[in-house]
Amino acid sequence: MNPKIEEKIAQMRCENRPVKQIAKKLGVNRDDIEAVIKKWISYTNEYLKELVKNRKVKNPKADPGFIVNVTTSVEELLKNDDVLDYIALHMSDYHDRLMDCIRYKVYIYLKQKGK
Repeated sequence: MNPKIEEKIAQMRCENRPVKQIAKKLGVNRDDIEAVIKKWISYTNEYLKELVKNRKVKNPKADPGFIVNVTTSVEELLKNDDVLDYIALHMSDYHDRLMDCIRYKVYIYLKQKGK
């Protein structure tokens, strides 16, 4: 998929938009959007699992939405305890919009690092 459209999908997921609304707004098939999200999941799963392996969740009610949306550095983002707690708790929820946002940022980060 076109990287610009993929970026728009991610931006809208970060804004807590459902796939149906994104598809309508961008004129893209829902299945194509879900395929892009699945790509992010498969590309980032192992990295995120390793990142939160053996993590003791300190704040089970963490809602790092604001932090995720204002932090531009993925390295800084992945040092934040609330973000790590959120990843640990919601990593297996493949319909979580904030996780999609986090995954996209990690996906781009890993692509730039060549991993």
